[in-house]
Amino acid sequence: MPFRSVALCALLALGLLSGAAWAQTASSGAGWAGTLGAGPLLVPKYAGGRELHAIPTPLAYVTYDDWFYVNLFRAGAYFWGSEDKKSGVGLAIEPRLGFHSNDGAKLAGMATRRSSLSGGITYDWQEGSNALSFGRFADSSHASGGGYWDVIFNRTLRHDERWDVSATLELARLDAKVVNYYFGVTPGEASPARPAYAPGAATNVTAWLTGQYNFTKRDALMFGANVTRLGAGAAASPIVERRAVPLAYFGYGLNL
Repeated sequence: MPFRSVALCALLALGLLSGAAWAQTASSGAGWAGTLGAGPLLVPKYAGGRELHAIPTPLAYVTYDDWFYVNLFRAGAYFWGSEDKKSGVGLAIEPRLGFHSNDGAKLAGMATRRSSLSGGITYDWQEGSNALSFGRFADSSHASGGGYWDVIFNRTLRHDERWDVSATLELARLDAKVVNYYFGVTPGEASPARPAYAPGAATNVTAWLTGQYNFTKRDALMFGANVTRLGAGAAASPIVERRAVPLAYFGYGLNL
């Protein structure tokens, strides 16, 4: 496996990148709870790129004692929670993938954009089948040096002994530093086919469908897919090949 794929898998293994699904399995007692598995992740080589590739990756929707969690691409811990456990404030981290010049025809001759790890504070609330999260994140790996606001709404569509299926809508307001780093073209990278481009802030909208089917109390099929609609500032970049960015995964999981 190429080094880059190994590096991406390491990030994903830590539950760390753009986008993100809400918890689909709730903790019902002390210790570990949820589902842990592995499978292929199908994703574009870069955000806005047309070519897809598959990355073997861990799949985790787990909690520990209701204060630590990993929800696929986001890991976090609460430092405050309400007595009824319906709301909490915590710290979270998640990754954003970069690119190399050989990841697409429109990137030829461009400098590498490093993958980054963003960290921030979140407020999470849950009532019945509905959940809401507000977060503010900043690049903690000194790649883009920027940040973003994130709002996630999740609704459980079905939850029984066999099925656990949720729909999620996410809005992420990326500041100009993030958008310019991953979608901008510097004067030194400009060409007749790729003009210089310095975008401002942009709002990405992502729709998720995630879930699992439990074959037994122990064994499960994990699955999920999303489509991200890039905000205008990102979508107008000369390196973007499509505005709607897909992602999908499936794999085998163990219920803890």
